[in-house]
Amino acid sequence: MLILRGHTGPVRCLAYSPDGCLLVSGSDDKTVRFWDLTRSETCHTIEDHKDGVRVLAFAPDGKRLTWGSWDDTVTLWKIEHYTTKQRLRFGKGARSPATHAGGVWSLAFEPGGHFFLVGCGNGSVKQYWTGDLWKPRTFTGHTWPVNAVKLSPSGKLLATGSHDLTVCLWESNWGRERTTLTGHTDWVRCIAFSPDGLTLASAGDEAMIRFWDVAEEKEKAVFIGHTAAVREIVFSADGRSLFSASWDETVRVWDVTTGCQRTAFNWNIGRVHCLALAPDGMTAAVGGQDGSIVVWDVE
Repeated sequence: MLILRGHTGPVRCLAYSPDGCLLVSGSDDKTVRFWDLTRSETCHTIEDHKDGVRVLAFAPDGKRLTWGSWDDTVTLWKIEHYTTKQRLRFGKGARSPATHAGGVWSLAFEPGGHFFLVGCGNGSVKQYWTGDLWKPRTFTGHTWPVNAVKLSPSGKLLATGSHDLTVCLWESNWGRERTTLTGHTDWVRCIAFSPDGLTLASAGDEAMIRFWDVAEEKEKAVFIGHTAAVREIVFSADGRSLFSASWDETVRVWDVTTGCQRTAFNWNIGRVHCLALAPDGMTAAVGGQDGSIVVWDVE
């Protein structure tokens, strides 16, 4: 187990680079930090936001990184080079105008890396092409902040989760809403597609995890165990396990087939706000209320 310290506020988001060498974190302390996992140290820090950094994501090719802040902006940076022997180098960056009405709440790249989607505080979803952050396409449907956005593995289906207690499925190419999944009794804070795209998991303040059959558009299972809001869920690469991070200060690993809890962790870092699984599936990282990041060996 490795503990990374440097943030002075809660860690809200984490992302591994596709090669697994870098871990990037965003915090309420208004910074984005880049961690060299081969040396267990910070290799770069960005300090130019007016409010906390809530979400971030690497493009699939690892050459671009985007993040969103409660200051209503989205930032896209090119990453030109990184090895364990040379410092991190950035190419040209860009930042969107502040038009999100309530801040950036969620973010996800499409599998091809041509665009990314942003969930906004006013209930809309904006689609940004990586070459132009000034002319986003807007989807409307939710009535409260969109706290979660995820694209299916094929990129054809978009799922969004909101404080309006619903999960919506959209045709990502056209922005048309396909269906609304209902059943949550409190805010939806996180969603995840299974690797085969056949199952969608969603969770939030009701402290349980719901599983939906994507084709049938209906609920098929509920996992119960957390005692406070579930803030992040991630499927393992083989789809057999689900990782969940909660404000009950635990991280739990579930058997997707049986619904049984395999294990639970509590590292005494306060509320767990975010969770990321390394590309090789061997390690995972979580960010806590006290500003710490814990990296551990999954096996």
